[in-house]
Amino acid sequence: MPLTNLMSQIQKLPKIDKLRLMQFLATELVKEEDANFFVANQEYPVWSPYNCSEAANVLMNLLTTKQQERNG
Repeated sequence: MPLTNLMSQIQKLPKIDKLRLMQFLATELVKEEDANFFVANQEYPVWSPYNCSEAANVLMNLLTTKQQERNG
């Protein structure tokens, strides 16, 4: 199927199917780059700011320092 025909078919898809197509294409591109990049059904850690009180303390100290510098 020529790309122009494929594109016209894609335009007719509902939004959710277009999103699924995007996900499929992104996964296919990753597979071409590195077959071991993502493994299906495996969990990957994602950093979250929750329970990071140390980082919050550093930011609060920085803000306090800057405020004191401005006030004299």
